[in-house]
Amino acid sequence: MENNNVYKNNFLPFIVKWGRGTNLLGILLVFGPCLYLGLQGYWPDWAAFGAAFAIQFPLVCSAYIREPISYFTMLGVPGTYMAFLSGNISNLRVPCSSIATLSAGIEEGTDKGTITATIGCATSTFVSTIFLTVGVICGSWLLSLLPPIVTSALNLLLPALFAALLANYAFTAKKLALIVIPADIIVYFLQLKGAFNFLPAWAQSAVPPIICSFGAMGLGVVMANKKKA
Repeated sequence: MENNNVYKNNFLPFIVKWGRGTNLLGILLVFGPCLYLGLQGYWPDWAAFGAAFAIQFPLVCSAYIREPISYFTMLGVPGTYMAFLSGNISNLRVPCSSIATLSAGIEEGTDKGTITATIGCATSTFVSTIFLTVGVICGSWLLSLLPPIVTSALNLLLPALFAALLANYAFTAKKLALIVIPADIIVYFLQLKGAFNFLPAWAQSAVPPIICSFGAMGLGVVMANKKKA
């Protein structure tokens, strides 16, 4: 009970205060180079800017709604702040947070799970920043030393990572996985066959992930409530 009070009354308010502040600062820093160039008199071609904005903005809007909800259980409040500030959410922050929680034998979404997810996310942020710095400085040289078979195999790292996570979650929720995985494959092939082409261009790539994400979460809630009842 005492630990729960410390978590809710001390830890979370501290995280929200600094997480909100650092994310707002990050937004300002992102626009910093653009503002600097504007003050120097360099402006984009507004027609090209409008065309790019019309394409990108709807995709970003769908991710703005879908990603925080989809990833929140695995990241928790602190991990969400860190992940959306540092980037590489789906390929680094979420897997590291999830693996840290599962390795500790703690259920995701709980207070303890949030702590382990925070540790995993923070560790991945430091490690990836170090490797990114090394990669920027001498990444091309290091890759040139590797044989082609190794460099081509690097393209398989991300699919292998997600396959391992999928297998782990599938075994922890077998009934849900037996429904969700085939359904997601069907949605994917429907997208390839042009089943969503009747939608506006901006929605054709945004709607299938939303269907898969919220459909899986909705079904999971229904099955959990049914099991509890």
